[in-house]
Amino acid sequence: MSDVFLLTKHFYDTAARFSSKPALMEKKNGVYRSMTYQEMKERVEQVAAYLLSHGLAHQDRVALLAENRPEWPIADMAIISSGLVNVPIYPTLTAHQLLYILNDSGARAIVVSKPAQLQKIVAIHHDCPQLKLVIVMDPPETLPEMRNIEVVSLHSVLTEGEKLLNQEGRAKLDERLNHAHESHRVSIVYTSGTTGDPKGVMLSHRNFASNARGAVKALGFDSSQTSLSFLPLSHVLERVVNYALQFCGATIAYAESIDTIAQNLQEVHPSAFVAVPRVFEKIYNRIIQNIETEKPLKKKIFYWALEVGKQAAVYTSRGKPIPSGLSFKHKIADKLVFTKIREKTGGNLKFAVSGGAPLMRELAEFFFAVGINIYEGYGLTETSPVICCNRPGAAKFGYVGLPIEDVEVKIAPDGEILARGPNIMEGYYNKPEATREAIDEEGWFHTGDIGEIDSEGYLKITDRKKEIIVMSNGKNVAPQPIENVLKTSPYIEQAVMLGNNQKYMAALIHPSLDMLDQYAREHKISVSSHKELLTHPEIHGFLEKEIHRMMADFARYEQVKKFALIEEELTQDNGFLTPTLKYKRRLINEHFAKTIDGLFAEGSRV
Repeated sequence: MSDVFLLTKHFYDTAARFSSKPALMEKKNGVYRSMTYQEMKERVEQVAAYLLSHGLAHQDRVALLAENRPEWPIADMAIISSGLVNVPIYPTLTAHQLLYILNDSGARAIVVSKPAQLQKIVAIHHDCPQLKLVIVMDPPETLPEMRNIEVVSLHSVLTEGEKLLNQEGRAKLDERLNHAHESHRVSIVYTSGTTGDPKGVMLSHRNFASNARGAVKALGFDSSQTSLSFLPLSHVLERVVNYALQFCGATIAYAESIDTIAQNLQEVHPSAFVAVPRVFEKIYNRIIQNIETEKPLKKKIFYWALEVGKQAAVYTSRGKPIPSGLSFKHKIADKLVFTKIREKTGGNLKFAVSGGAPLMRELAEFFFAVGINIYEGYGLTETSPVICCNRPGAAKFGYVGLPIEDVEVKIAPDGEILARGPNIMEGYYNKPEATREAIDEEGWFHTGDIGEIDSEGYLKITDRKKEIIVMSNGKNVAPQPIENVLKTSPYIEQAVMLGNNQKYMAALIHPSLDMLDQYAREHKISVSSHKELLTHPEIHGFLEKEIHRMMADFARYEQVKKFALIEEELTQDNGFLTPTLKYKRRLINEHFAKTIDGLFAEGSRV
């Protein structure tokens, strides 16, 4: 890879070097079909020429609302090639959440995937005065009319863009490309805030390109590899790994959905993929469940092999040879058990990358044991995102690895992890005060996480300083906006959101006992105490409907799936609130641990 920190230079260099090689793969009509780097480059230039023909000024914002598919990286690179700024948006967000991001970023245009996403724009376009252009990848039969907004299909954009490139469009595009600088902003990525609206993280060519280069060097990506992509490209981790793969000439295949990963692995035979811990948890659980249904002898062989694999992993994880006696047993275990497991992932998987949430040490050890090496990393949207990662021959279980190239890490006196390097964001869009709070005068970014560095330089995350809830699927959830909405119900006094490292969100609810007493009387529900009131199935069912109603404007992953009612009010006097009336979340979690464990117990109803 070039030492120049320009995403566009890396992309166009790769397209020239690997022009006939498959760049992107997508399943259509039951078959995976590929697009070469040359074909991808042509589409990028066509979209870029069209955008420039609409008078978009340098650094104007263009939003991108789509699921993973080849058109996503094409639109992304077209926006960047045009000197514009990509504002990626999770396709799971509601129209209400979309409205804030479009207006806060001042997006002039948006690229959307399909009619369902287009309808979100239709619903809010009257409140988006700066939006002038909508491009639809899969348009409906009749494009909707929106006042002062042009709506056009991607097919038309490509056709028109091709014509423009044969005229004045080529000169305009070349001018933007030639004037690109590594300090120029290429994206504003919105991440959840702790107290309300999301913050726009401003990322430059230098941020992304340096991080992609660091990932290539740490993980050993090369042109021979194929990756299966299924984490949202709007998530900065998947996006930067896609850059890293593209810039060294690898092939990226897009999974149909999160539910078809197992099938798509068999079809694509990838050598690598990126996932959040929840994916690995599902694979692990499926393997163990299948083994538990087998006959005693087969189970015994599996668990013997697993123990051998774990012993071998102590050596292979650190790039050391397996001792001869253990090596002999490991070869037998591999032939009898591990090869069959790896075949389920396509049979060609060399390694996987885990990020977005903490990976349980036991999971990392298990997968290393069966020959699927998972390299856990650590970072944030604000760090583009990778700060540290484990890597081939240098992995340590329970740690998130060593800093990548050009990135410094240190621990502050209060235990907070600080990072500095070319990957640190420019700042938060339109939020200078929040930027000053996050990045100090010496350029150190304050992560909000607590950690420690061992004698070999490996980083371990020990706690979270921030209140952001990180689910096991990598989704970030800000608890306060949801809690504040729940408290607008007359039946809810207090709500505490839960879900760190879990697959769904839950809540502790302290209800308005007076309002519930009144509801009980009106509905002839006979109870003799508040304890009986809170455990009555009709009361629980009523509050379940009330909470569901309050969740309408939140994304599905943010919504409360389960809740527990607590009779005790959270106050300063009983130690659950600070003097400024903020929740002491750690204390609440400890005090109600048994109740919380019940909400997330395996097999419990969601």
